[in-house]
Amino acid sequence: MVYTNRKHIAWYLGSCFCFIAFVFGSCSLTKPVKTGEMAYAVRQYDKAIELLEEEYKNETKDASKYRKAYLLGQCNDILQRFNEALKWFDIADQYAKTDKSAEDLAYALKKNERYVDAEKLFSVLYRKTKDNTFRGQADICRLAAKKQNEEPNYDLEPFSVNTKYSEYSPAFFEDEFIVFSSDREGSTGGDTYEATGHSFSDLFVMSKRGRQVHNFDAVINSAANEGTVCFNKTFDEIFFTRCVSEGRDGQFCKIYYSKRFNGYWVEPEPIMFFDDKTNFYHPTLIENDSVLIFSAAPDGKSYDLFYSERIGDGWSEAAIMPSVINSLGNEKFPTAYNDTLFFASDGHPGFGGLDVFKTYVNDDGSWARPKNMGFPINSGADDFGLIVEQSFTPSENIVLEGFFTSSRNYSNLDDIFFFSIYPEEEAEEEAEEEETEEVDEEIAEYQIYLAGRVVEVVYQDGDPNKEVTGKNPISNAFLNIETPDSTFSMNSDSNGRFLFEANSGQYKLIAKMQGFLSDKADVIIPDRSTLKADTTINIEIDLDKIVYDAEIVIPNIYYDYNKWNVRDDAKPSLNSLEELLVLNPRINIELGSHTDCRGEDDFNLDLSQKRAQSVVTYLTQNGISGNRLKAVGYGETNFAIDCNCADCTEEQHQINRRTTFKIIQ
Repeated sequence: MVYTNRKHIAWYLGSCFCFIAFVFGSCSLTKPVKTGEMAYAVRQYDKAIELLEEEYKNETKDASKYRKAYLLGQCNDILQRFNEALKWFDIADQYAKTDKSAEDLAYALKKNERYVDAEKLFSVLYRKTKDNTFRGQADICRLAAKKQNEEPNYDLEPFSVNTKYSEYSPAFFEDEFIVFSSDREGSTGGDTYEATGHSFSDLFVMSKRGRQVHNFDAVINSAANEGTVCFNKTFDEIFFTRCVSEGRDGQFCKIYYSKRFNGYWVEPEPIMFFDDKTNFYHPTLIENDSVLIFSAAPDGKSYDLFYSERIGDGWSEAAIMPSVINSLGNEKFPTAYNDTLFFASDGHPGFGGLDVFKTYVNDDGSWARPKNMGFPINSGADDFGLIVEQSFTPSENIVLEGFFTSSRNYSNLDDIFFFSIYPEEEAEEEAEEEETEEVDEEIAEYQIYLAGRVVEVVYQDGDPNKEVTGKNPISNAFLNIETPDSTFSMNSDSNGRFLFEANSGQYKLIAKMQGFLSDKADVIIPDRSTLKADTTINIEIDLDKIVYDAEIVIPNIYYDYNKWNVRDDAKPSLNSLEELLVLNPRINIELGSHTDCRGEDDFNLDLSQKRAQSVVTYLTQNGISGNRLKAVGYGETNFAIDCNCADCTEEQHQINRRTTFKIIQ
């Protein structure tokens, strides 16, 4: 099996809510608050609602009323109280009447499955702003409204364990039991979690045939939050999420592991894929228990799926799943059934909040494009944690059967549902031509979306020659998009994201932002006739800040001994530099060449000048104006590593022998 990593390939310059669904990572838990704004800031959302509602009643100024209503919408949305969120976003829009307030209202309508109303509002926003993100959302709502009215071919029943609290992420345990997570009364510890006003979450167990629920195990459950569990095939290994307080920094979630001996679980230990301040959770096992897939946010922002391979008694370094799976939104709650991987995402086009998608490994080892599970699995609310018993076999009567979690009841937070999906009835075809027409019409329904994000690349110590340590979204970046038929432009949103519906063919996207180097992405959109579901292609355009007089090492520039001509193996790197100059016609650069300390000073100075000039000559021959280029040979006057020449290692000599560029005024 092949797992492809996403990497930063351009060498030049290159929420926190952890109850129930453990959605956003670290949480502030105990800070006392006096105002709704303060409670919201420290993520005590239940308390914030109580305070903000009282403050809203006492406000007299429209601007202040808008702010209170907006925060009430945000708090209720985070707590999955989507009806209340819609009410407050509607009130906020009445006071503000801005594009932002209308956008909040449109997404709230979508989460409440009022797709026709949401489509109308997204369409109005598109006509006003020409932001293709809104056009894409209008298309999604139009499709959702159509699917919503189709004849159902399924049974859907609330599971008997559901209460007025949250129950979520079920897992099969042995032959007779189901383990699930809940913040119901009776959880270990007894404290109240200030974000929700409920207990901390624990693991519970019940017989599939019974109704009596028990705490899973005293060794596994603690006074912290536990949830999202998986077991190996022999049920003597458990992997689960635990969120532990890290003092003033709040709670951070990690994957814990325990093994069962003679019927008893040993004290669980965290598997440290990342540092203490990184959230990673939602484990599932695939490939005969040899690969662990989980969700993580190393950059502290959106969540992606990662994997680790079992090595003896340990696990390999975590690696990110490919971009065909990871969108620019959040991917969470992976589960597996045979060769199918299910996961939840709010980045791929869906019907509201988190939607369940499925994918599998192709014959060539690559992952197939995720397919939205559609109704009834997905709704306007959050839907996730789908499980299918390994012994289940599809039949002519039942296509798929199992459990999943949803907040679609809007008043009970998360609930577990049992589902059965039946085969769709086949219409009788009168002629082959008619069948072909119907297939073509079905294919025509599938949409292709290009979703992207413009980000600033962050380097260790701010040095572009060092490793990338993170990425920050760039809001309002300008995008010029060339399609097979036309050219249009748009801007990224406040999170650096953009979205538009695409047709087949090659697209060229150029991202620009004042103070940054422009960059581009080339994307090939597949033929619609090859699609089997709505498809989203995700891209990320990395921009680097313009820093003057900072030396950037050009990789893979080598010269023959005492020679200065540009070798063929150096041309790919120089072609990338040429592309940078074409995309940024207003910058000028200095090309510098450096030698190591061996050899005579004058000889090295002359040799380095010739080498720098050969790079300038190569670029001018490829169309770059010589007025933008300056060649400087430094010889052995400016070492990257200042070591005693007699003691320098060959590696240090190699680092000192370098070709660089810097942006000059």
